[in-house]
Amino acid sequence: MHLPIPSPNLGAPPAQSRTATPITSNTWEGSWTAPAQPDWIGSFQATGPIPTSTTRPAGTTTYDFSTLPLNVLPAGTFFRFGDLDFGSATNEIFTLAAFDSLGDAITTPWLSDVVGVAGTGSGPGQSVLQQDMPGWSFDQTTGQYTFDGTTVSVNVNTSIFLESLVDITSLHVVRQSKFANFNLSAPLVPGPGSLVSLAAGLAVLNGRRRQAPAHPA
Repeated sequence: MHLPIPSPNLGAPPAQSRTATPITSNTWEGSWTAPAQPDWIGSFQATGPIPTSTTRPAGTTTYDFSTLPLNVLPAGTFFRFGDLDFGSATNEIFTLAAFDSLGDAITTPWLSDVVGVAGTGSGPGQSVLQQDMPGWSFDQTTGQYTFDGTTVSVNVNTSIFLESLVDITSLHVVRQSKFANFNLSAPLVPGPGSLVSLAAGLAVLNGRRRQAPAHPA
């Protein structure tokens, strides 16, 4: 099942990508500054590879958001997946799990449907077609999302944005291939994610589609 393209597709939402600063060989700090919204301005810690760029390895990255202003990654954060396809002939797959302040997995749907798609696809004028969107699944038992670029047979260059629906204290991201990338972005104006989601119908990525078994982390 491919991720849907929103209608209308408003493209990349107005947002600020986090800045990543390496601390050690296996830890780094992410941060946002103005004009990000106040609830995001600050820094968080992460252990594992920065999940962007072919110069950085694949692997598991654990995010700790307890040092942000509200001690969580606020609902309304944009999750961006880039270049998620089978163009590299590698397993460009992401698996994500979110956890609350007690350390328990969040097992209710915690990501919105796609709120915007930018970049180039395989359609006329390099438009993005449904077949250019990666596959996905949500496991209602573990709360894990899997985004699978191996379902996209062509080499596209897309940026796909979803929005978090709940506050998150920690996040685990498994990046199986260095040829795809993942990033977090903070909204720039009050509620842009909510407005975009309303325009897209705020469909939730949940069990209304086929439930998949848990993907090993």
